[in-house]
Amino acid sequence: MAHPKYQQIADRLRGQIASGALEPGRRLPSEPDLATEYDASRNTVRLAIALLINQGLVVSRQGLGTFVVEPTKPFTALLSRTSTLPREQHASMALPVVSTQADDSEMVRLIVETGSASPSVAEKLDLAAGDPVVVRRSQYFIGDVPWQLIHSYYPSDLAKGTALEQAGEITLGSIGLLTQLGYPQQGFVDEIGARMPNAREFDFFKLVSGTPVIVVNRTSYTTDRPIRLTRYIYRADRVRLLHVEGSIPDKYRHA
Repeated sequence: MAHPKYQQIADRLRGQIASGALEPGRRLPSEPDLATEYDASRNTVRLAIALLINQGLVVSRQGLGTFVVEPTKPFTALLSRTSTLPREQHASMALPVVSTQADDSEMVRLIVETGSASPSVAEKLDLAAGDPVVVRRSQYFIGDVPWQLIHSYYPSDLAKGTALEQAGEITLGSIGLLTQLGYPQQGFVDEIGARMPNAREFDFFKLVSGTPVIVVNRTSYTTDRPIRLTRYIYRADRVRLLHVEGSIPDKYRHA
């Protein structure tokens, strides 16, 4: 069975993008020109372009036209960096490790808020929905490329009156500080999933339609209670998650 005409047009344009005939940054022919080239209506051409936009291959710029998107260069986030004891690790050091391809240093922007636990946060921290929590939100860049969001949630009874409520770097790291406060981390559970981005994530990652995000929920525990929920959020087409077990030669860790 033949594909609909708009899919055939999208396939042809996708093939030109893949081959380099339509290189990154180049503007696609106008809708009238494409309609003439493929003997199709402008509405059919619009459907084809919309499909390519949803696949993240092109982006439409108001008043300028439709352009081929620059291909992403994936970074690797290593999920299993546990070479030091948990109490010695900062939350942002437990996850992730940036791959060696990323030569530029990271830049971090940090916002600290006091809010109410959403149902999903409350479930992880064994709180009631609406209970107070302290949230530390970090934005990570490699050069000028936005590549990671980290949201760390702390029960208010642990964080109130401590450096966790204050903006700025925590000298001991959050895990070290919690240990000093009498809540040493003894373990954690990771849950990994994918979903479509919310408005904040869409803007931060500079996404086009159809690009999902990967979310790693890490819940950290003492021997008797959860003490922190950290959400690591990545755009799915830019980051590969890597888990390593046992002794592996370094040169194979980012394969």
